[in-house]
Amino acid sequence: MTAMVPARLWGSFLGLFLCFGVAVAQGGDDLPDLIKKVVDASGRLRYSGTRVVLLKFGPDQQRHVEIVKKAGPKTRIEFPEEGSFRGQIIVETENERRHYFPEKNQIEVLPPRRDELNGRWLKMGRRGGPKPTFKIANGSVILGVPTKQVEVGAENGFVFQRMWVDPRTGLVLKREMYGRDGTIQASSEFTKLDYSPDFSRSDFVLNVSGAKIVTPRDRLGELLQKEGYLNVSLSPKDPFKLESCRIQRIGNVPALVQDYVNKDGRVTLFQFRADVDQNRLRKFGRGEVRTISWQRNGSTFVLLGTPNESKLQEIAQRLGG
Repeated sequence: MTAMVPARLWGSFLGLFLCFGVAVAQGGDDLPDLIKKVVDASGRLRYSGTRVVLLKFGPDQQRHVEIVKKAGPKTRIEFPEEGSFRGQIIVETENERRHYFPEKNQIEVLPPRRDELNGRWLKMGRRGGPKPTFKIANGSVILGVPTKQVEVGAENGFVFQRMWVDPRTGLVLKREMYGRDGTIQASSEFTKLDYSPDFSRSDFVLNVSGAKIVTPRDRLGELLQKEGYLNVSLSPKDPFKLESCRIQRIGNVPALVQDYVNKDGRVTLFQFRADVDQNRLRKFGRGEVRTISWQRNGSTFVLLGTPNESKLQEIAQRLGG
């Protein structure tokens, strides 16, 4: 396992967590008070602790330990010196997320993810559609705390998440998320917790002497120079911030893929160095995801994302579409 895998795993875990954000938003003012408390606690609580995280992808699974420090919107996650993720550190503030990879002595600087989650909650809360179901019962005792167990499901009876919540603070002490077959796909559970920690200012600053600072813009520049794609991207001053970029095969055709994010949602730009069958591109747009495509100088561009059609068209225009 390389040093880059933890970032992907962490992103996948947050993607699963996003399912809960969507469900919460769709509940609107009808949400149980306990769930409202959980949402509020995510940006307000102050604590430190240790949790065990399990991530499963097909037949493979990854279990690791995280040491967490939380002060409102600021978070620091350290991975102990044993295991595949040893020595890595993630620090997120209101403005950015930094991820340190000791094997490369490198710090990746990315947009914060909290704004995206909260933005999705608010946006989804303004839409109609099916609402999630919540079942609240007395849960098990975790770290000496008698919890409330929250079962989050769909109207068809499918349960996609269970949480064990400290009813006094709203902190989720344990979380399990399930696949369609009912098996656990991701979980986390605190094994140590302190609600009165002493933090220093440096706890939420990540600077390592001699470490190379790498941004998504740096990576994009390398790919453009190496692979020969057209230099098409959103401006660094655009409200949507570049989160990642990569070369990915779509069918048998390679594409330059750029992921952008802000509080209004997420958009992804695909660039193909060839004409692409427009009928094949329609598969990208499903459910809440919309697509716009255009061609320029022998290349095909596909923009897809969660913003509404008019906003997505505005973004496409800023890209020259």
